[in-house]
Amino acid sequence: MPTTASGVTPGLSLPQLLGLISAALLIPCITAIFLTSASGTEFILIISATLVAVFFAWRLCHTRKQPDNPDPKSQVQALLAPTHEFIDLLNHSSNETPAVNESIHALEQELGLITSKVDWAQSHRDTFEATILISDLRGYTAISETYSPDETINLLNRYFEYMSEIIYRHNGTIDKLMGDSILALFGSYDGTKKDAEDAVTCAAEMQIAMYKFNRENQQLGMPALYMGIGINTGKVVASRLGSALYNEQTVIGADVNLTARIESYTVRGQILISDATYQQVHGVTEVSEPMHVIVKGRREAVPMYELISITNPEHLKVPEREIRRSPRVDVDIPFKFHVCEGKIITSEQNTGRISNMSTGGMLAYSDVRIDPYFFVRFTLDFNILGIECNDIYGKILKVEKKNESYEMSIEFTIIDPQDRQSIQDLVNNTLAQAQNSEYNQL
Repeated sequence: MPTTASGVTPGLSLPQLLGLISAALLIPCITAIFLTSASGTEFILIISATLVAVFFAWRLCHTRKQPDNPDPKSQVQALLAPTHEFIDLLNHSSNETPAVNESIHALEQELGLITSKVDWAQSHRDTFEATILISDLRGYTAISETYSPDETINLLNRYFEYMSEIIYRHNGTIDKLMGDSILALFGSYDGTKKDAEDAVTCAAEMQIAMYKFNRENQQLGMPALYMGIGINTGKVVASRLGSALYNEQTVIGADVNLTARIESYTVRGQILISDATYQQVHGVTEVSEPMHVIVKGRREAVPMYELISITNPEHLKVPEREIRRSPRVDVDIPFKFHVCEGKIITSEQNTGRISNMSTGGMLAYSDVRIDPYFFVRFTLDFNILGIECNDIYGKILKVEKKNESYEMSIEFTIIDPQDRQSIQDLVNNTLAQAQNSEYNQL
């Protein structure tokens, strides 16, 4: 007969069932007393036995069957049990080959990774050390305003497909997707040095993968995109945030915020790592000299290192940024700019002149000193080409005092594809004129 979750027969409530059992026990008790004419000790023994029986019947009715709802780890272990049995069978097989042994080892690693991620996902709130990776696309805003929503979504999905495959291959876990940004974690509750190595190797491969991604963009008639990556190692708190209506499992903490700050200082194609990460990977990486930057929430300057290459387990070189390879030409173009402080654009308008330009950035002069790593918004006067320019955003990489002016090296971070093409036309025309001039002199 079927039973309910509490283990009782359908159709009878708990009090009804208890009364039925009590009646079933009391009837034999009364009958025994009547037939044996029990008195004194016999009477007390019969009554006591009946009360004990009633007590056990009551306990039996109150013992509810626990719902069959094993925890996720048990479910995963049950699902993986046949695979483990298959691995044991292969290990004891007499037909072992190097290829089989290699496959067994790889499969065992994957199973271990699955189990560790289930342990991680089960945690309600805990603090542990991890290496945090945050990536962000440069130029995405211009694309989202130029192309249709379907084209933009397809582009993002292709990008996420590339990057998520690389992240998971290097034992990372994607915590969340934020528009065109990715927050990934490399770590576990026991935190190992290899977590940081996995993260920097993953970042290098992500930048390398952008070449193939941009080749596809070119075939689809879409512009190239560039990515900045920030990496930091530190304590994070894993917790479920939100309310009963909406919540998500995520990580928070000062070191997560610092990672976001580090990423905000990257230019396209660049990987910046914190000192905490560098201390764990300095033996297997090649980096630039540290740059010290004051970031929000920190009283002292934070050292950041640009990742140049990975030397172990294989040599991976971070692709050279396009701004270093782009042809540059000398120009004399006036421009007006506003300084961006965080997400706020200051109202004060500054002026300057551009002396050198490429499709990736420019060299400009201004009477006003702007500190390195600040963003600026500006427009270009393309009257010489009869073209009207939209707003362009750039990051100041370097500032030097030159006579009465300040020389600023600026890299473009957000630029409309049409404006980039206008700059490309300007560069090509200037180079062609220079070549013609040299040819005529010969």
